Parts: sequence; structure tokens; C-alpha cells
Amino acid sequence: MAQVNLVKYNNLVGKSKNEVIQELGEGFNYYPDNYWFYDMKKSWWGKKTTLLLIFGKDRRVETMSIKTYFFLSSMIRI
Repeated sequence: MAQVNLVKYNNLVGKSKNEVIQELGEGFNYYPDNYWFYDMKKSWWGKKTTLLLIFGKDRRVETMSIKTYFFLSSMIRI
């Protein structure tokens, strides 16, 4: 599943912040920040799948990855 999503969003690499906003919307991202998160999927029991975009100094997407985590595990360090 993650590989399918990586291929689907691979076209975002190299795009500017404005181009990403046009394609995915604003979300809850702080515009000047270099790390943007987009929630892709949420389950009723707290599991989230998130698209992480990392922007470089030229303000274009350098890296993207898909993270899956549980709500409680993101708040409590074990």
C-alpha cells in the first residue's frame, strides 16, 4: 500500500510550495515551515497515515515519505 501511494505522490518532488498547495490544498501547514504534513487516512482506533513533504533551501520538495503511526504512540514515548 505504501509503495502505491509513493508512486502516486512521487510527482510532488521538485515542486514549489504554491504548486503543492494547488495540487493538495493548504491543509494545516505553516507556510514558512520546511516540513509539511498531509493526513491521507485515519482509522477510528487512532491509526493515521500521513504524507510528509520536506522542502529544501530552494523552497522545492526535496524528499517525501509516507508515515503510519498510532495516535497514542506519537504522544507517549515508550
